[in-house]
Amino acid sequence: MGIYLIGYTLIALALLFVVFVQLVSRRLIFKNNIRIQQIFAHPLLTYSIGRIGSALISILLAVTATFFLIRVKSEGFMICKQAIGTWDKLGESLREMQCIALKERLGITENWFVDLFTYYYKILPFPKTVCQMTDIGTIVGSETIYTVSNQNCRNFILDLGTVFFLGGGNNGKFVLDLISEKMVISFRIGIIAVIVELLLGYPMGIMMAKNKDGVFDKIGKTYIITIDAIPGVAYYYIWMALFAGIGLPTIYQADNPLTFLAPALTMGFTGMAGIALWVRRFMLDEFNSDYVKFARAKGLSENRIMYTHILRNAIVPLVRSIPAAILGALLGTFYIEKIYGIDGIGGLLVTSEASNDYFVLQGIIVVSALISIVAYLAGDIVTAIVDPRISFSKE
Repeated sequence: MGIYLIGYTLIALALLFVVFVQLVSRRLIFKNNIRIQQIFAHPLLTYSIGRIGSALISILLAVTATFFLIRVKSEGFMICKQAIGTWDKLGESLREMQCIALKERLGITENWFVDLFTYYYKILPFPKTVCQMTDIGTIVGSETIYTVSNQNCRNFILDLGTVFFLGGGNNGKFVLDLISEKMVISFRIGIIAVIVELLLGYPMGIMMAKNKDGVFDKIGKTYIITIDAIPGVAYYYIWMALFAGIGLPTIYQADNPLTFLAPALTMGFTGMAGIALWVRRFMLDEFNSDYVKFARAKGLSENRIMYTHILRNAIVPLVRSIPAAILGALLGTFYIEKIYGIDGIGGLLVTSEASNDYFVLQGIIVVSALISIVAYLAGDIVTAIVDPRISFSKE
């Protein structure tokens, strides 16, 4: 009871804080109190709250669309036939009875809108007790009985349900636990790829811009075109050949960090092409900006302009891209995971769709959307901190 009281209290305080900030920023209250206006009407604070609000609306729309698409797919007896192993041996009346019982356990009723708002409640950040759902097998005759096990109940902020159809030893797990487990696998490989992208992509883009139309720029553009033109699966064979040639392992193994290198480098060397092209364009725009022309008119050398002025501004897109890159590392890349046989979040998304486990599918969407909010909001805030030209004020 205590955890529920604390959770509801914190949520109520958060909502009151949002309302208070909005009222202060619109000068409906404390309009003559300069100190409160400076603190609670700060442009960055009001922008962040507005951005979070719009992002939550986007999540709501995405969850709603996914919910109805999945419900259309789960109509009829198809989902029951998949779940109930003795389906073909049952009579029509038993099929209908067991199918209704199964759908009730899954939260699928005849009223779609009731189910939708029930799911909204489950994903709201309220503390909830969630119990595992398990299949305890064939009990009486040919009847398979499904029940909710009270042996393993836990408190969650997000109730994403339990795994029911996925198989592979995952049935009965909490969806949030399964997603966290797969996300860790994807992140271990993705973060290496991000480091490779940033450490190689940015210097490459800078050197291409500095030597525009020179030899390095032409080599760089050729590399970028080649990366874009060749399917990603081709890099799998390239890294397989290279690693095999120097005696490094090429088959992914969760307990061997050396096997992370091939998929990480495949992602990293592919991603660095896009970053290099983006940085090159940004740098060329900066070369033609007014402050650079003014610096040249003052007689400053090209190297000083480059390293004192332009590179300092080039940090802005670097900083802004880091949260999004980490987001990509967390969520994984499906085709890389598929090629290398990595049991990460990308593979889980496809498997859950194929097995009609809509708890897992919707859970991935919710978690991905929440992480996206944090990542892009962090990118905006950090960009505003490092770039004084950016202002969130409406004035």
